[in-house]
Amino acid sequence: MVVAIMLLLAIALGLKAWEERQSADAALLAALQGEARAIAGRIEGRAETAETAIRLITSGATSRSAIAAATPGVDAVVSLTDAMKAPNGSRLRAAADAGSQLASAGQRVGISEQGDIVLVTEADSGAKMIALAPAGTWIPPVMDGRQIVLDSGSQSFSSGDPSLTPLYLPLAAGASAFARGEGLSRAATACAGVSGGGLLACAVVPSPLLTVDDLVRLLIFGLLISAPILAIVGLMNHLSAEQSRELAAAARENDSEHIVSAVMRGSLSGYWEWTPHLMALDLSEAACELFGMSGSGELSIATLVQQVHSEDRQRFGDAIKRSRTIGWIQISVRTVAATPRWIEMRGATTETAKGPRFGGIVLDITDRKQSEERTRAAERRLRNAIEGFNGPFALWDNRKRLLYWNRAFAFDFGLEDTLRPGMAHDTMIIARAGAVLSERQSADDEHTNLLCVQNGRWLKMVERPTPDGGLITVGVDVTENVRNEDELKRQKDRMRKAVLDLERSEGRAGELARKYSEEKTRAEYAASSKSAFLANMSHELRTPLNAINGFSEILAHELYGPLGDARYKGYAADILTSGQHLLDMINDILDMAKIEAGKMTINPQPIDPVDPVDAAVRMIRRKAGDKDIELVLDAQPGLPEIDADHRAIRQMVLNLVSNAIKFTDAGGTITVSVQQQGPEIRVAVTDTGIGIPAEDLPRLAQPFEQVSGSRDRNYEGTGLGLALTKSFAEMHGGRMSISSIQGEGTTVAFTLPIDGASSVADAFPSRDVA
Repeated sequence: MVVAIMLLLAIALGLKAWEERQSADAALLAALQGEARAIAGRIEGRAETAETAIRLITSGATSRSAIAAATPGVDAVVSLTDAMKAPNGSRLRAAADAGSQLASAGQRVGISEQGDIVLVTEADSGAKMIALAPAGTWIPPVMDGRQIVLDSGSQSFSSGDPSLTPLYLPLAAGASAFARGEGLSRAATACAGVSGGGLLACAVVPSPLLTVDDLVRLLIFGLLISAPILAIVGLMNHLSAEQSRELAAAARENDSEHIVSAVMRGSLSGYWEWTPHLMALDLSEAACELFGMSGSGELSIATLVQQVHSEDRQRFGDAIKRSRTIGWIQISVRTVAATPRWIEMRGATTETAKGPRFGGIVLDITDRKQSEERTRAAERRLRNAIEGFNGPFALWDNRKRLLYWNRAFAFDFGLEDTLRPGMAHDTMIIARAGAVLSERQSADDEHTNLLCVQNGRWLKMVERPTPDGGLITVGVDVTENVRNEDELKRQKDRMRKAVLDLERSEGRAGELARKYSEEKTRAEYAASSKSAFLANMSHELRTPLNAINGFSEILAHELYGPLGDARYKGYAADILTSGQHLLDMINDILDMAKIEAGKMTINPQPIDPVDPVDAAVRMIRRKAGDKDIELVLDAQPGLPEIDADHRAIRQMVLNLVSNAIKFTDAGGTITVSVQQQGPEIRVAVTDTGIGIPAEDLPRLAQPFEQVSGSRDRNYEGTGLGLALTKSFAEMHGGRMSISSIQGEGTTVAFTLPIDGASSVADAFPSRDVA
């Protein structure tokens, strides 16, 4: 009889153990399947973000730097055609090969042979694009003893415990199973497919055939089977009514615990308790789930700390250890579960009928943290907008105490060192009085004032109450409006005065008309006399100078034999130089007079912009060489033709290079550059000469203006070269600019519109610039 009872007990306990093991395995596979789906969902989310980035890049909707900040982990986004040009053995070429296979199979996500996740998509233009990302950046952190496997059929990638690799079995999407290893080792595997095909995400976790729990159960079963049957019978015969009540109470307590556990799981919370010896924590099943674990029971502090994010582990461990001394704990941390979350652990020591107990609850506060982060982000955006507002802004509470203000509020009223939180509104009004030059109330709104502050700005200050009883102060810069109003008043006053003057002057209108006619006649006669004088000067001055220059050149070069004394040759050279200088001065004066009289015109024709510049450089290169100055022409190749006057451009370059040679010492360099800048051609002459003081630059383009006051130099010239160059440039529809650093050199440049000179010249008769 006893043997039969023991046999039945053994069979029942064995079946119970087998059932518990099957339930545990099924629960493990279900949890692992959820983890695989979470990994696949994470990869799908990253893939969708990368596809959006590819579309933005190809459409040019935003910058690559902004897209790179929004797609962490993506190392490259290129077309499939460009990726195939990468060298063999490189990550990009391996990704291109995998992308080609995916594209031919109609799939979008896969793994390269170098372990990179490859995303294939089609741009708006129809070109195939690929995104390359290290697989480790798209999958969550792997806890010790676990493994994540990405499988694309031909390639795979694994992260985590390498010892589980032999136990990994490729499965179909949505499948899960156990794989046997050597000895008693085995692993549970679950796989989920990534949307778009081509990639499986599998989670692998070790699950030995024989665990410590199994050994404990076997030991318990052995004790139960080997227990004397008489003890069992005696226990049953002598069970007292008190013992029955205790068992019933225990059953009711167990039922209560199950109910509480279900309620707390539904509210995303669990409970925990220090063990009596304060060396470990006893966690409920719901608390273990919040920490990313399954089951319930005692856990060491070290094990619990490992379930917390690495950045929070030190703080979490110190808080738990400190709680044993202070008797309470409240801390928020992040977990490292498959789905990371924020949890808050609270607890304190309480007195119970069985003595003091130290325990508390674990709450899921992920939604609260996300809400707080969204609130902080919105507050940061609001603060940035207020700080970016160029007008003063201040916020007051319901007692008119200062809560917040921007930099413009403190700067405009000179309160940088005065403002502080809690400052009264009346105190601020008194403190800003020194910075307010004028104040008047708006005629349209009693809550609006116009203030003139010390920096000359006029501010329209508006104060409005808030729904909670506070006050908002906002100022708008209306300086331009106030000035316009003042100017309008002055114009009205001048107009009234002009009307009065006009009424008084009506009697003198006839006299003024007569005088105007006389002055007009005199001006026309003067202009005619000036034109006749210029025409006469053009012939009378140039003709003898040509003879002087010609004969002095013959003497200087001794064309008809030596002169005898060497000084004669030097004198002849001096006469030639002076004559040429005088002729240049006369030509410049006559050209300037023609420009001022409106008689100078240009004849624009389609030309290569480099031709007149090159001609001018060749004409003056000998002069630069005589002074031992290097003259360089730097022309951009492939410049378009422009509508311009060949002689005028050559004359401008000659004027600028001549000035540069004049003010550059021997051994210096002069660079003439011709470049295209948008719709214009820019010609610049840069020297390494003595430079020009900054205060003299504005007046150099005026006729007859030169930089005088040089300490040890006197340079000849009329001061008309820059004025003529400026006039010629403006006649072409361009402009001239001067920049210089004293002691380092000067750059004088002029621009010529590629298509604009003809429209400028159409207003004048077409003739040469001579």
